[in-house]
Amino acid sequence: MPDTKDLFDKISNNYDLLNSLFSAGIDKIWRKKLVRNFNNDSFILDVATGTAEVLVEGFTLSKINMGLGIDPSIEMLKIGRDKLLKKGLSNNTSLFKSAAENLPFKDNIFDGITIAFGIRNTKNYYRSLTEMHRVLRKDGTIAILEFAIPRISVFSSLYLFYFKNIMPFIGSLFGSRKEYKYLSESTTEFPQRDVFKNIMSECGFRDCQFNELSFGIAVIYTGVK
Repeated sequence: MPDTKDLFDKISNNYDLLNSLFSAGIDKIWRKKLVRNFNNDSFILDVATGTAEVLVEGFTLSKINMGLGIDPSIEMLKIGRDKLLKKGLSNNTSLFKSAAENLPFKDNIFDGITIAFGIRNTKNYYRSLTEMHRVLRKDGTIAILEFAIPRISVFSSLYLFYFKNIMPFIGSLFGSRKEYKYLSESTTEFPQRDVFKNIMSECGFRDCQFNELSFGIAVIYTGVK
């Protein structure tokens, strides 16, 4: 597994653009669905926040009052801070460098936790989820958005071809073929649906569920502390 901090530092300038290209803009709809799992919660932690897209959607839809975003990539955080400043949201949130496996927070302080397209890039799913469970308040919700392999064979074949061939090719046009090749491979290796839901349960979350999006190419996993 490559150093994801270096990987995301390298692709940071084109990250938002390529996300929109790869998903035909549907990623924004997915993020809206992600933050709708919260009801104007006062204090949200966005793990692997990247360029702060989840926080922006949360504030825009009035699902977040205050937020913190963490990410190991300094370059991604710089873009996120500029974005929040331009949108007038910098007083409501702050972003800083941290990894999901070692959250620098006390126990039981966040009302909710989000993570979009980031859990598969952590070094240890169990450690990351256990840390998120630790800092979440009792009855707080975690919502995780992640890519998945469609269950319908015709869709899965097309999806895998796209991820393994087209996605790295488009990345190469921006000088990032190796990085996007890794990101596509990490998707196919990620635990799918019930397997990941069970991992969440093993890490202490209850009422774990998953909701498929766009014919199963993405999934939102939720759980409660």
